Amino acid sequence: MQIFRTNESAVSPVIGVMLMLVVTVILAAAVSGFSGGLVGDTSKASQMAIKADFSQSKGMTITHMGGDTINTLDTAIIVSPTSDFGSYDQMKWEVNGSAVYINKDGTARKWYDPATSSSSLAKTFLPGENAYIAAADLEEVQPETYYRGSTTASEVDALNPFYGFLYAGTETLYPVTPIGQRFVLSLVDSDGKTIAKTEVVIQP
Repeated sequence: MQIFRTNESAVSPVIGVMLMLVVTVILAAAVSGFSGGLVGDTSKASQMAIKADFSQSKGMTITHMGGDTINTLDTAIIVSPTSDFGSYDQMKWEVNGSAVYINKDGTARKWYDPATSSSSLAKTFLPGENAYIAAADLEEVQPETYYRGSTTASEVDALNPFYGFLYAGTETLYPVTPIGQRFVLSLVDSDGKTIAKTEVVIQP
C-alpha cells in the first residue's frame, strides 16, 4: 500500500497573509467609520450675501442678496465701528432683534423677541427679503449705549459720542458727525460663525 504525504510547509505563510488581510480590512473599516462620524458631526456654516443701508432719518435696511435661508431665531445681527471712528478697540454691539422686522405675507414680523410668541416671529430670512429697523428705533442698533439728557437733546453714545452712529454732531462738546463714516454689519449664528458681513456707510 502506497502512502501519499502532503507537503504542509506552505500552509502557515498563506494563513498568515490571510490573517493580515482580514486585520487590514477591519482596521480600514474602523478608521473609515470613525472619520465619517467626525465629518458628520461638523456642520457647515450657512453662507449668504447681504447689503445694508443706514440712514439717520430713514432707518436701516438689510437685504438678503442670495445664498442660504437664515433662521432668525439662531442668528444675531452684530455691528462694529471701522477705523473711520478712530481708536475703536474692537467695540461691537448686538442689534436688538425685537426692533428688526421682516415682512411676511403682508405682516411685519420681528426678527427675534423672547417676549413674543413664536407664531408672530419672522423665523426665516429668505433671499430677496429685506429686514429693517424704523428710524425711530435706530438706537436699538447700538442698544444700551445711548442716553437722553433731556427731551430736546439728541442721543449720543453713552460710552463715547464719537462711536455713536446716530450722533448729530450739534453738541458743543462733540462737534463731530458720523455721516459718511462706515461700520461693519455681520450676521452670526449661534455657534459664533459669521454667516455674512458687509460695510455700511452712515447716511443723513
